[in-house]
Amino acid sequence: MHASHVDVGLDSRRTAHSPATQTIDFLWLELTNRCNLRCVHCYTESHPHSGDRDVLTTQAYERLMREAYDLGCRKLQFIGGEPQLNRDFHKLLVTANTIGFEFIEVFSNLTQLDDETVCYAAQNGICFATSVYSDEPAAHDAITRVKSSHARTIRNLKKLIDKGIETRAATIVIDQDRANVKRTKRFLTALGVTHVKSAQVREFGRGEEILSRPARLEGLCGHCWSGKLCIAPDGTAYPCVMARQWPVGNVLETSLAEIVGGRSLEGMRQTIFDSVWLPKIAEAGNGGEAGIHELEMVRKPTKPQMPHKPQKPHKPCAPFKLNPKHPHKPSHKPKRPGDNPSAEECFPCPQSCVPDTVPPQCPQSCSPFPACVPGDKKKKKRK
Repeated sequence: MHASHVDVGLDSRRTAHSPATQTIDFLWLELTNRCNLRCVHCYTESHPHSGDRDVLTTQAYERLMREAYDLGCRKLQFIGGEPQLNRDFHKLLVTANTIGFEFIEVFSNLTQLDDETVCYAAQNGICFATSVYSDEPAAHDAITRVKSSHARTIRNLKKLIDKGIETRAATIVIDQDRANVKRTKRFLTALGVTHVKSAQVREFGRGEEILSRPARLEGLCGHCWSGKLCIAPDGTAYPCVMARQWPVGNVLETSLAEIVGGRSLEGMRQTIFDSVWLPKIAEAGNGGEAGIHELEMVRKPTKPQMPHKPQKPHKPCAPFKLNPKHPHKPSHKPKRPGDNPSAEECFPCPQSCVPDTVPPQCPQSCSPFPACVPGDKKKKKRK
């Protein structure tokens, strides 16, 4: 009877928290499928000559950004391939900022970064993200399959940090040992990167060969059920940058508004929600009811942490415990500053592709970056 009671509770809450199907709050725009690197795990299988699917024009990208903004989207990431290989990259960056997007991020390998982009980013609150596979140049270059890529990435990463540009970096774990990963994260932190994480390679693109298994829906992180959309250089729309096997339309054949409000995206988001997100949250929360609490917590707006207020480092997150009287609520809260964070603060969050779920303080937090919070651009502009 107890198991039956839990199942009923999960079913009722699943209905209450099903995906908002006709929304878009975060947009990935892939500006090219070309890349000057040849990373062994690349999910788009990019390389210097993989631009045969680069169909969208600069005007098409500008139109898409305006349509997305009109639909309520305020967060945008330029990605690729290597987005800076698009000959109109800077123009598109300026257009996005002029339209009024509150969060703009460039996901780049940083080997092509120029001073014009650095200056514009520093003056307009543009964020950057990159991948660093090792603190050892040879190990990093072995993954990118391009010599000197580590030196160029680190040199330009330092430029961003020196200019005060908010930048996050991740180490994708392929065959590096644990000591290498920890050392690389310490290396990045010492450089001044404030948002550092590691993530496992996933079975998409070239990752399928590395992991010896085909792409599967369960390989997604699951965050893309909630208002996320990716547009590839050939106009194809996907619920996530990694979800190449599950297209939901094409902007060359129909409008962005029709895709966002269409049944294909609605069905895909619901499938991801049911088959990927809920199981991962349930597993992370040590039980279905706890997982639903996490879902409720993630969807609540969070108060941004102001960069000028120093924060004491958190102690390790306390294990999540269910409150027997109210199973959808955590059973404990910190009583005073410095206590272990509560489960509500530190609930385990599945590995994510989305910038605003990367942790600022607690390694398991789902709150936005302190200095990359949407709407905070004016505070980051320099005179």
